[in-house]
Amino acid sequence: MQAGPMKLLGLLKENKTTFNIPVYQRNYEWNKEQVEQFFRDIEGIIDDNNNNNGHFLGTIVFVSNEKQGLMMERIIIDGQQRITTTMLLLKAIYDSLDENNNEEKNLKQEIYETYIINKYVDDKYKLKLKPVQEDMNAYIDLIESNKANEESKIYTNYKLLMDLISSSHYSVQQIFEALSRIQIVYISLDKNSKAENPQLIFESLNSTGLSLTEADLIRNFILMGLEYDKQVELYKKYWVNIEKLLTNARISEFVRDYLTMKLGYAPNRKKVYATFKKFYFKNNYTSEDILTDLLRYSKYYSWFINLETGIKDIDELLWMLGYMKSTVVYPYLLELFDDYFEKEIISKDELLEVMNILNSYLYRRAICNIPTNVLNKVFASMTKSVADLINKRKTHVEAVTDYLMSKSGNAIFPRDEQFRKSFIETDIYNRGNKLALFTLYNIEKYQHREIVELDQLTVEHIMPQTLTPKWKIDLGRDGDEIHKLYKDTIGNLTITKYNSEISNKSFEDKKDIYINSNIKLTRDISKYDKWDKDSIIDRANALFEIANKIWSLPVDNYSNVSQENLIPGEEYSIADNVNVTGYKPSALIIDNDRISVSSWKEFLIEMCKFLLDFDRELFYSLLDNKNFKKLITSDANSIRRPEQLSRGLYLETNLSANDIINYVRLLAEEYDMEEFIEFIIRY
Repeated sequence: MQAGPMKLLGLLKENKTTFNIPVYQRNYEWNKEQVEQFFRDIEGIIDDNNNNNGHFLGTIVFVSNEKQGLMMERIIIDGQQRITTTMLLLKAIYDSLDENNNEEKNLKQEIYETYIINKYVDDKYKLKLKPVQEDMNAYIDLIESNKANEESKIYTNYKLLMDLISSSHYSVQQIFEALSRIQIVYISLDKNSKAENPQLIFESLNSTGLSLTEADLIRNFILMGLEYDKQVELYKKYWVNIEKLLTNARISEFVRDYLTMKLGYAPNRKKVYATFKKFYFKNNYTSEDILTDLLRYSKYYSWFINLETGIKDIDELLWMLGYMKSTVVYPYLLELFDDYFEKEIISKDELLEVMNILNSYLYRRAICNIPTNVLNKVFASMTKSVADLINKRKTHVEAVTDYLMSKSGNAIFPRDEQFRKSFIETDIYNRGNKLALFTLYNIEKYQHREIVELDQLTVEHIMPQTLTPKWKIDLGRDGDEIHKLYKDTIGNLTITKYNSEISNKSFEDKKDIYINSNIKLTRDISKYDKWDKDSIIDRANALFEIANKIWSLPVDNYSNVSQENLIPGEEYSIADNVNVTGYKPSALIIDNDRISVSSWKEFLIEMCKFLLDFDRELFYSLLDNKNFKKLITSDANSIRRPEQLSRGLYLETNLSANDIINYVRLLAEEYDMEEFIEFIIRY
């Protein structure tokens, strides 16, 4: 490593040197405020005639790489925004100098041949600055013709600098002289030195405020250690195509789901990069290996986002998953699609059947209003668990069925009885994701081919949301109660294209409209002579029979899941509704960090210690929370077996295993950490 202070222009004037902004860096993105401040700082140097040291601009970090023909390549790790702005200012100064003034003409030539280009080199090294790919064309156009894409920051900031020079009360020569007094600290790294790992230095710089996304860090990590030309090659061949499929904003989520599929657990959103590095090194990937894999899976991920593979029957099932916003299924779905499209180890029929099972699982749970916080865990471990079952001579469909049907508690696959009761009785109209419209549309689609497009439909209450006098008469003396209980249930809902025209009409008037509907679901209502409680329940049961075919239950080999035996070594979410009586824990897992424990008492103590350390103020506030009055106290004499956690804070430890699990659930809820707490049963 070489480091020290120097003049910025002293660095930029180096002969036969290019300053390359690596492809993994962000685009040039300084805004108007930053450029104006940069220019005001330069004017400030002129204002302060006694400031012989000029202005300190910061640190420029680069990797030095000698090329053929005595060319020196400086690959910029930190400082690209400042260097690019300086080069734009030099170009603006060059263009502002008077060609007809001999003194200015000489300065003009000096700036161009010293700072903007390398004079006696091959064309590919001619420009001293090589911006990132998306900025390169704009920069070349600007240097060669003073024109560029007007939406590019390269061009807009150049124009701004031209205006600032023009409106400045200092001459162009004074501005250049002030620029030449700007100081930097340079750090030149040896790319072959392990002690000077550019990636580690970059991460350190990022922690001080570059605010890169997890995807930015991953891209940099993959490409940074390569030769510049190799970086460009792989960036164009792989990363650009990944960004086209997903856009940069979605890549972090994609990589998290990719890692979840590979590892069997979901990394913390703030630790995706750290987890990715461990995964990369553990599996001995090369940059091209991992990019090849990421590109392949990013294609599937783009299908999930856009709900489109180009294969109609697959897309219909993807649409159902997408409508319910079931992104938790993506990690498993990545592997499923790879099994069919790349590895070709399952048939299309198997793919469709598995997707149907997934849709049934998620839809039934939505109808039964089962909490979704366990689903991340269910689908994170699904790939590995299904593979293990396949190794035991199960087909893929059988393995998926066994895995999901064996779930209990909040992860359960609702059985027909629970599904029927919830389907018929629940207020489906006011549920999220327009669940009523989704349900009715799919029932209509199942029994009638000429389906109206979903975006043209609205949900219609047959018995209206507000009862008119006529409806009250028709419903009888229990009308208000019937209205309260059944108004928003599936039996009283249909789909139409003309909701506002018929909303409060009497049933007799509505029937005259329904009978001519091109929607079978609505047309069939006209068979009822009257609309009352019995009609609503009868229709709800009829709709359930169809729904039970669309979102069917796989063959149930796990009828005794409520008596499920816990499996030693298996990870269980704290949200799983399991009975731990008779079992001993071996580990508490908090956000994938494992803490070994030998008893439920120790399990509780370690959990509380973690939470106390995580947010001390919140933990002390639990002293006043009635849910914890038998667990946490400031009076050691008020509990049977106290454990001191901190000064004036005691924990009751004379509790059953299930009480401890339930208290830990409550604590996790207070800290909004339910999905990050797991435990393992001892062998």
